[in-house]
Amino acid sequence: MVIKRKKKNGRIYLEEYKSIRIDGKVKSVYVRSLGPEEPVASVKPKPKTLNRLEHGVSYRVGAVTLLWELASQFGFVSTIDEICCGEPNIDGPSPGKLLTAWAINRVLDPMSNTMLENWILTTDLPRLMDLSPADLTRNSFLTAMDFVCYDDKSIGQIRDFTHQIDDALYKQWREMHPLKLVERETLAYDLTSVLFFGISCSLAELGYNSKHVKRLQVNLALLVSKHDKYPISHFVYNGSRNSLSTIKNLVTQLKDTGIEPGTLIWDRGNVSKDHVNMIELAGWKLICGIPKTIKDAKSIIESTDVPLSPATFIQKSRTGYIYAIRTSNQLFNRECSVVVYTNQQRRTNKINDQNEVLVYIGEQLNVLSKSGKEWSEARLHKEINAIVGSWKGYIHTRVKRKGNGPRIEWNYKAQQIASSEQSYGKYILFSTDESLSPNEVVKAYFEKDFIEKVFRTLKTSEEMEPVRHRLERRVRVYIFICVLAYRLLSSLQWRLLKLSDRKDIWQEADEFLHDLERVERVQVRLGHQVKNLNLNLTGKSDKTLEMLGFKDLLKETIEVDFKL
Repeated sequence: MVIKRKKKNGRIYLEEYKSIRIDGKVKSVYVRSLGPEEPVASVKPKPKTLNRLEHGVSYRVGAVTLLWELASQFGFVSTIDEICCGEPNIDGPSPGKLLTAWAINRVLDPMSNTMLENWILTTDLPRLMDLSPADLTRNSFLTAMDFVCYDDKSIGQIRDFTHQIDDALYKQWREMHPLKLVERETLAYDLTSVLFFGISCSLAELGYNSKHVKRLQVNLALLVSKHDKYPISHFVYNGSRNSLSTIKNLVTQLKDTGIEPGTLIWDRGNVSKDHVNMIELAGWKLICGIPKTIKDAKSIIESTDVPLSPATFIQKSRTGYIYAIRTSNQLFNRECSVVVYTNQQRRTNKINDQNEVLVYIGEQLNVLSKSGKEWSEARLHKEINAIVGSWKGYIHTRVKRKGNGPRIEWNYKAQQIASSEQSYGKYILFSTDESLSPNEVVKAYFEKDFIEKVFRTLKTSEEMEPVRHRLERRVRVYIFICVLAYRLLSSLQWRLLKLSDRKDIWQEADEFLHDLERVERVQVRLGHQVKNLNLNLTGKSDKTLEMLGFKDLLKETIEVDFKL
C-alpha cells in the first residue's frame, strides 16, 4: 500500500493506492481517500507581506515626457486654450492638451497618425495630461481641431485662430530666449508644395511642385528666424498660389506680430518692384536674389566683371569658390547698389555643358546632310528644327539645293555664344541695406537654406504629406499641428546647440529622441510598496537630460499602498 499527498484548493489531501500486476506490468491503482492532512504544529504561519514581485503594463515615457515638458514651458496648452476657448486653465480634455499630444505624436511616430488614439494609450501622455482613456477618442481630437478653425455661419467665413496662436507662441519663445540688445530679427521666407490626398477641399489645386507630379496640392509658406531656426508664422494657400502672390499676406502678418523690423531674406522668385517697395515701407531691410529674366538684371550681369582676387573672395561653397563685388546700376527704375557674385566652377561647368551640346548638334547635322541628300528642302528643314530645337540662336543653318557637296551648311554663331557665356556663373543679389559689405550680403543669402531643412523635416521626419483631411478648416489645423510639432523639435535643437560643438544638430536631436523612445515606465509592487521604474534609460541620455536642465524629469518614485 502507498499513501500519496495531493494539493487541492490550498490544502493537502491523503490518498491510498495499491500496486497490482496487469499483463506483466505493475500499475498503481487508487483505493480510497484518507481526508485532509492535519497541519503540523511546528510549521510557521505565512507572512502577511508578499514575497513576490508584481508589475503592471509598461508605458513609453522618455521622449513623450521630455516633449510634454518643453511644450509646458513654452505654454502650448494654455496659449491654445486661452485663444480658442477664452480660458487658459481648463480641466479635462481641452483643445490645447489634445493638439499638443497630437504634435508630440507627429514628432515621434507619424506613421500612427490614423490610429492616434491607440498610440497615445501606449504612452505616458494620459497621465501627464491627467486624462482618462475615455477622453482620448478619435472624435475628441477632431473636435479639438474645430476649436482652432471653424466655419463661422454668422459671417459666412472660416474663423482661423492659427495666426494668433503663432504670434503668441513666438512672443513666449522670444521672452525666454531674447535677442541681444543691439540685435534684430533676421527672417527667412519661402514656400513649398504639400501633396494632397483628398479631392473635395477648396484649397487643393494643381500647381507647380519640385516632384513634377500632376496631383492636387496645398502650399505652405514659412517665416523662420535665422537666429535660432524657430518658426515665427506659417501660411496655408491654395495649391495654385505662387511665392510672388503671397507677399502681401507676409507684410500684413509682419505688422500684426509686432516684431521690431529687422532683415528679411527670400529667394529670387519673390522679387518685384512693388514687393520691394512694400517691404521698405514696412520698415524692413531686404536681401534677395534678382532673376536674370529682368531686363535690367541681364544688363548688369553682362556689363559687370568680377575679378578673381583676394579682395573679392568670399568663401568656398559646395559647388565652387565664390567671388563678389558691389556695383551701382539701374534697377526697379532707380539707381541701386547691388552685389554681383560669381561661381567659377559653375561657369566652367555651364560652358562645358553648352559646348558638349553644340558639338553633338553639329555631328547630327553632318549625319543628316549625308543621309538626307535626296530629301526635299521642306523635309530637311523639319529635321533640322527637330535637331537644333531651342539652340537655334547659337547655330546658323542653310539647306542647299540638290547637287554636289553636303546638302546642309551650318556654323556656330560665335558672337551669340560669347554673349551668353558672359552671364554663366554670375548672379545678382539685392540688399536694401547698403551698409552691408558684399561678403555680408552673400553669406546672409546663402545661409537662408536652413528654411529648406525645415521643409525637409516637415515632409520626411513628420511625414506631413500627403494631407488626408478633406475639409478646409481641418486641413489648416492639420498643417498647424505639424508646424507645432516642429516648434518642439526646434526648441530641443536650440538647447542641444548650446551644449554641443557638432554641426549637424538636426541629427543629434533625432538620435537623442530615438534613444529616449526606448525608455518605458513600469509600476512594480513589492508588498505594500509601489515603485515607478524607468527602464532602458542609458547613461548618455541621462547625462544629456541633466545638462539640458531636466535632471529630475524621469525620476523614479515610491508609493505605499495600505489596501493589501
